[in-house]
Amino acid sequence: MVFPSRQKCRKHLPVGTGQFTVGCVDVMSDHTVKGTFLRLYYPTKTTDIMKCQMQWPLWLPTKQYGKGYVYFRRKNTKIFGALFNWIGGDVYVPVLWEAPILSNGSQFPVIVFSHGLGGNRTTYSTLCCDLASHGFVVASVEHRDGSASMTLCFRETANTSIIRNTHDRLHRDCSFTEEWLRYARQESEVDFNVRNKQIHTRSQECIQALNLLEAINRGDDVHNLMGLSMNLSQFKGQLDMKRVAAAGHSFGGGSAITSIAEDDRFRLAVAFDAWMMPIEKEVYAQVKKPVIFVNSEAFHWEQNVEDITSLVEQTSRHAATAVITIKGTCHQTHSDFQFLVGKRVGLYAGLRSTLAPHLAMDLSNKAALGFLWKHLDIPNKPDYEDILQGRHKFVMKGVKVARVLVT
Repeated sequence: MVFPSRQKCRKHLPVGTGQFTVGCVDVMSDHTVKGTFLRLYYPTKTTDIMKCQMQWPLWLPTKQYGKGYVYFRRKNTKIFGALFNWIGGDVYVPVLWEAPILSNGSQFPVIVFSHGLGGNRTTYSTLCCDLASHGFVVASVEHRDGSASMTLCFRETANTSIIRNTHDRLHRDCSFTEEWLRYARQESEVDFNVRNKQIHTRSQECIQALNLLEAINRGDDVHNLMGLSMNLSQFKGQLDMKRVAAAGHSFGGGSAITSIAEDDRFRLAVAFDAWMMPIEKEVYAQVKKPVIFVNSEAFHWEQNVEDITSLVEQTSRHAATAVITIKGTCHQTHSDFQFLVGKRVGLYAGLRSTLAPHLAMDLSNKAALGFLWKHLDIPNKPDYEDILQGRHKFVMKGVKVARVLVT
């Protein structure tokens, strides 16, 4: 559960378990749905994070995101939106907002993370923060394909005046108004044609995010429409663009797999509880890079297991694969929801299972880290082979059918 510390402290998600303190900033490259919108997590100067709580960002950036979650769950947004914002509206992420990236002479490998159906860029803050605390730069994409619970764009209102900006370029003086886009409901939530189109849009958004990171790493002039004071030029030369991975949860896990099939810059995929239905079978043959499936025990159904097995059989001819299941876990084990409520409410609402949330998240992230370090050729790191080989008492190799899917 989210917990105030021993001292008087803001309610917060778990702190990253790695050696690095984590910084964080939002980046939006364009005001329309065609632009990239992401939250960036990265190593920053080591400090006592518990003494810097005034610099922590809220988990829910605005109340609209709370209402978005409620709308996605088909609940009354007035009543349950207020309740959700009461539960999650004062929860903080223990990272340093707009802190400078750590400059220690090293470059940091990169992960582009894709959220699940009904998620957004902050839904997996604990997971992303933890990976960043182990030395990764993690770009958590907020998808604009209608699959996010809520996302923010801006509508442009152009004025007639032309002004010269600080970079000595002419541009039209524009004003913008917020435009909130909530989850786009479908007649059938498991319509292959709809979800297949979306997964390729999501893959392109991951690729677009990678393009943005490359531009930032080159030192290109990248304007951040979020209007924040942080200068992105400090990231120049800090990212190791030769060590890039795609990762994601559920629909995002499928999106990560699709991304590595469509762009060779991604060297591997980490798929947490991957939803396989949206991926056409022809893509399987194009996945020739390492893939790990980190599964919860209660999520998978027969067709999903068959699809994972089929992809692994084809991919393993060309690259390493791993499939593990964390015992006593459910689909939300990889998200932040399990930390927002107590045990009884969490079990009742399906936000957690029998394994303690901190342990479940730790095992899941260690599996990802062991696979990332090995296949990105990052030396002198733990291999976590007991987890990857299913020898840990709470881990098993493979994935099993846990339920019957009702369509």
